[in-house]
Amino acid sequence: MVHLSVAIARFAETLFWGIAQAAGLALIGGAFGIAALVVGWRMTRRKPRP
Repeated sequence: MVHLSVAIARFAETLFWGIAQAAGLALIGGAFGIAALVVGWRMTRRKPRP
């Protein structure tokens, strides 16, 4: 029975780290997306030089 609980604990740990990694990547991707939108918006708002 001990090996079963160890397997469940390892599975839970793997699942947790997978979710944490996916959340971190989504957060980083969202931040890059927002930064790109802000840069693009500011470039379109900039007045053209004569």
